[in-house]
Amino acid sequence: MIERRPGILARLERTSAEPASTEAEKDDTSSLREELAASFDAWIDATESLDPGALEAWVEHIGEAAEARGGDTRGVLRRLERAGQALLDAALEALEQGVPGADTGARRLVGAMNTAAAAFNRAFRAEAEEGARRATVLRAVTENAPDGIGIARADGTVVYANPAFCAMMGSEEASRGHFADFVHPDEHTKLAQMAEIAERTGNWEGCLRYQRADGTSFNAQLKAFRVRSEAGETIARCVLVRDATAEERAAAERRALEEEIQKAQAAALRELAAPLLPLAEGVLAMPLVGSLDASRTPRIIELMLEGITRTGAGHVIVDITGVPVVDAEVAESLVRAARAAELVGAEVVLTGVRGAVAKTLVDLDVDLGGMDTWSTLRAGVAHAIGHERQKRQMRRKGRGAGPSR
Repeated sequence: MIERRPGILARLERTSAEPASTEAEKDDTSSLREELAASFDAWIDATESLDPGALEAWVEHIGEAAEARGGDTRGVLRRLERAGQALLDAALEALEQGVPGADTGARRLVGAMNTAAAAFNRAFRAEAEEGARRATVLRAVTENAPDGIGIARADGTVVYANPAFCAMMGSEEASRGHFADFVHPDEHTKLAQMAEIAERTGNWEGCLRYQRADGTSFNAQLKAFRVRSEAGETIARCVLVRDATAEERAAAERRALEEEIQKAQAAALRELAAPLLPLAEGVLAMPLVGSLDASRTPRIIELMLEGITRTGAGHVIVDITGVPVVDAEVAESLVRAARAAELVGAEVVLTGVRGAVAKTLVDLDVDLGGMDTWSTLRAGVAHAIGHERQKRQMRRKGRGAGPSR
């Protein structure tokens, strides 16, 4: 067998060569002669040394080397099988030609082939078992995931949908059909744009509206991506779908709560901004702070009338020291308040009329309707209390005079 090695190696090159279809196989084929020479030496050594353990170790080594550089272990196996068959054919030819020791070499070669086959069988079985374990774990993860997971072919035909995806769509049929079947009709244009971006960039993320089997719809956060082959071709389209209904409901509840809080705060501010304070018998004071507008004025008038009716006050002092701007709208509001107070028997005294405010009122030619105005709150209080005292004295005198005889 040793003397026949060159001729046998040439035969191995002819019988083991095969067309390369991928870049990895092309790279693998470039080192074909070295691999064949090594395998050839391994086979011959095994037939001459009766050491199958060495052949098994070498078989495992060549498989690991093929995987390490991205090659196909099964492709290596096919080559080794053809190499072994070529060697066996050579051994049988030598046996027919009466070459000394050929019968022993043939038997040993068959034993070496069996040893190699057993080694590869163990290696592939372990690989298959590990792959099966990983598949079991991944399936358990997808089956228990709270988000919808869908996998489709390159054309969008669904091949897998996890329970969460089916529950979102309201039908077990979600594991079949096309991705577009579950998208709301109004979103199909957006879906086409999304698919184009995902195909070009590899992924897309955003919000998409889906439609359930019963016709109802919901918004979802979507992550779509492509799985590509080594050649760059799309082999799967995958989506991760999260139902946004609960999130939207929570957001709506937060907005409603915020609106209620804002309304309560506004109401409290309105109350605080227009307090009605009793200063003396028959005299109330309402210090105003902040801007006066169309939404605030009715509440001021309402509180004023309530206080006058409740206390029987004859004078209400409206202090505008804290009002930053007095314009025609503010002046009109004050006049309406004064007229409303007159209807329930009270007079309005306007205080805090600064020089700038007086000039503005004159420039605007505002008619305050005979309303008493004072520059300071103190002066206005003194005026109102004095008037109320005079009214009480007059009422007492009127009661004391009695009827004439």
